Parts: sequence; structure tokens; C-alpha cells
Amino acid sequence: MDISKGQFFHRIAAYFSKPVHPSSLGLFRILFGVVMFIQTAYFIHTNFVQHHVIEPIIHFKYYFFQFVEPLPSPFMHALMWVMLLASTLITLGFLYRLGILIFLISFSYLWLIDKGFFNNHYYLISLICLLLLLVKGDAWGTLAKNIRNKNNKKKIIYNIPNWQTFILKAQIVIVFFIAGLNKLNPYWLVHFQPMEYILNMKADISGLAFLRSTAVAAFFSYGGLIVDLSVGFLLWYKRTRIIGIIALVGFNFLNFWLFWNIGEIGIFPLLLLSTIVLFLEPDTPAKLFSRQSIANNSQSTAESVSRSPSVVHRLIIAYLVFQFLFPFRHLLYPGHVDWTGEGQRFAWRMKIMLKEADIDFFIKNETGEKYPVEVAKMLSPKQYNNLIYYPDMIPPLARRLKSAALEQGISNPQVVADFKVRFMGVHPSQAIVPPDKDLSRVPIHPFRHSKWIKQLK
Repeated sequence: MDISKGQFFHRIAAYFSKPVHPSSLGLFRILFGVVMFIQTAYFIHTNFVQHHVIEPIIHFKYYFFQFVEPLPSPFMHALMWVMLLASTLITLGFLYRLGILIFLISFSYLWLIDKGFFNNHYYLISLICLLLLLVKGDAWGTLAKNIRNKNNKKKIIYNIPNWQTFILKAQIVIVFFIAGLNKLNPYWLVHFQPMEYILNMKADISGLAFLRSTAVAAFFSYGGLIVDLSVGFLLWYKRTRIIGIIALVGFNFLNFWLFWNIGEIGIFPLLLLSTIVLFLEPDTPAKLFSRQSIANNSQSTAESVSRSPSVVHRLIIAYLVFQFLFPFRHLLYPGHVDWTGEGQRFAWRMKIMLKEADIDFFIKNETGEKYPVEVAKMLSPKQYNNLIYYPDMIPPLARRLKSAALEQGISNPQVVADFKVRFMGVHPSQAIVPPDKDLSRVPIHPFRHSKWIKQLK
């Protein structure tokens, strides 16, 4: 049957505006708040601010966020406790929007200080906070069960527009699906990298020799690919939901076991597990936890949920289209994205990049003499690790080294590097920057390819 454009958008409007019970969204808000409380408590326990914000001598700025600077030390430490309070407000649903707004601003500010400690789940947390700010996450499971309507009378919200759960579910599906698409490359499918490298590391630590098997690497590689490509859709449909839940739970337990002591994964498995409740039938948590019958609520209050304005629908579609297309911006640049790092961030390219590097920086004076600089001692471990993976961190570091050389009285110093990288366990060690190039003078631009990055051979 042919469907006209008008009918298509009418059906979308009807789907988005359909009233649904808010309990699945409310339970997700509670679980998300708990996970953010754990994340913030971990920051405080490990003294994240001191080690990664206060102590480093340089902070690597994001394009368009060069104005973001760390607060003085006492305020940075106080910010952690503000985030802890905000996550508590989110969990309880008390002053919910204020809590989610404070956490969104504080958490995003924290990771925007330095791209040297970027990771994908920090970005995802900020996106979820943004979406939770726009929906009625406090319509169920809060301390304040009632809200005032326009007539200043109290009423209970039994329903919310369907788009409010849809947009969060769609965001999670996009993350999984694009992560799967990113794995469709010969390194992952044929060479089983970087899984083979990761499993060898785990074998060294755990003493489990079977992890070195090629068959095990193939299992983890193809298993991860299948889960990423399918789990969002399995969770979405009622008939396959239990398969999706089992797959997601198993996937995250394996991920946590594999990475907890060999690489940063943090609360990411907990965050993903908390999203399962979004895919349940909207009234399922209410049926499980509420003594009051909700059988007639949908019918009695359906008229109370007005049809969302079309502008809301268009913004939802535009947001999701952007979220799907933006991760593929690397196609606009020459070279392999994981070699150049151009378009690698904010693209759900998770645990698919392997670089082993030998890094030596030098200050070269006017006579050509070179003095080695131990950059590893100048950077935090997170910064140094990301320096290996993201070449766009090289020029700001080189400029900082040049500034220090000038302060020490070295005239016209140049900053050069013997920066060799073994890529994906397949390509032999090779220079990623010309060894005689003054790296303090190379240009960087958010929308242009950095020609000073050597081609992968």
C-alpha cells in the first residue's frame, strides 16, 4: 500500500504522541541516578580531580571549547560533591530538573576540560542527561508524587507522550548499531584485532592460557559484533526482548570481567544494563512495584496528554539523524580514521583501535643539537595514553614544550619527535610524524586534514 508523505508524518505524530505509562522512564531515571552517584563517588575515591585536572602541566583543549578552564583546586574538589548531590536528586526525583541540569553542566564541564581523558561513555552520559532534561523523568517513582496543573490543582501524571521514552531508546540503539558497523573492518573480522591483543593481556594477568587461543579471539570478535548489531532491535520488539536482555546482560558481564583490570571501562556496563528498563513495556515497573491498579489509568487520562507539536517531532527526527550521521564524518578525511584520529572521537569507535608506540620528543636548538624531553613524566597516564591514539594532541604539547624551552633561554627552539607506531598488530612500526618536522608550528584545524600526519603504510 502506498503511503503519502502526509500520511507518513501523521503516523509518526500519532506514534510520538501516543500516551504511555511513565514507570519505565521513571525507573530508568532512578537507576541512572544511582549509576551517576557511583561514578561520582569513584571520582572522589580515586582523587580524579587532583590527578587528572590539578597536577597536569597542560590541558588539551577541544575545538570550540578552548575557553573551558579548570577552576581553582578547592572549587574543583567542591564540584565533585555538587555532582554527588545532583545525582542524589536525580535518583530521588526531588527537584529533578534542577538536579539533572546541574549534573549535565558539571559532568560535561569536567570532561571538556581536557580531551586527554575523553572516552565514549562520558559523552553518552552527557547525551542521556540532555535527553532526561527534556522529558518527564519525574512522572513516576519520585518523592513528589503530585504536580500542579494550570489551574493550580494537584493531579497525578499517569501518562507521558511516547516520544519521551522513544528518543532515549533510539539513542541507545544508535550507539550499539554504529559500534557494530565500526567493527565491519578486516582488522576486527580477519585479524581479530584488537581483541587478540586484549585477550593476551588478560592471559598475562589472570594466568588463563586458553585466552591466547585464536578461537577465543574469534569468539569475542564475532560475538561482540553480533551483539552490537542486533541487541538494540532485539530489545525493541516484545517477541525477542528476552533474547536481547540475556545477550546484553551476558555481554556486559563479559566486558566487565575482561576490562576491569586491563583497561578503562568504569561504570559503562552498569550504565548499559540500566537502559534495559527503557525497553520494557512502559507500565511494567508500575505493575511490579505499585499496589494500586493501573488498568484503567491509560483510558481515563489519555486525553490529558496533548498531541505534541509537530516542531517537537521534527526536532526529534533531526536529532536522531544527526546522531546517526555525525559518527561517520571521518569519511570526509583521507587516511584510516584510527591512524589519523580525525573523526575518531564522538563516533562510538569503542575498543577497536590498537596502537603500540615508541615516543621520544626532543628540543632542537639553532645549532641542531637535540635534547630529549620525558613527556611521560609531564602528562597524566590518561593524557599519555591518548597521546598515542590521537595525533591532534601532538601540536599543543609541542607548543608547550617550546614555551618551556624559551623560558630556559634556548633561542629559536624547535620541537621534533621520533614517534613510531605499530598499528592494529598488523602494520610494522612506522613514523606517524616526520622526524625533522617542527611540531610546534604545524597547523591544526577542526575541519581540515592534518597533512603533517604521515600516511599509513
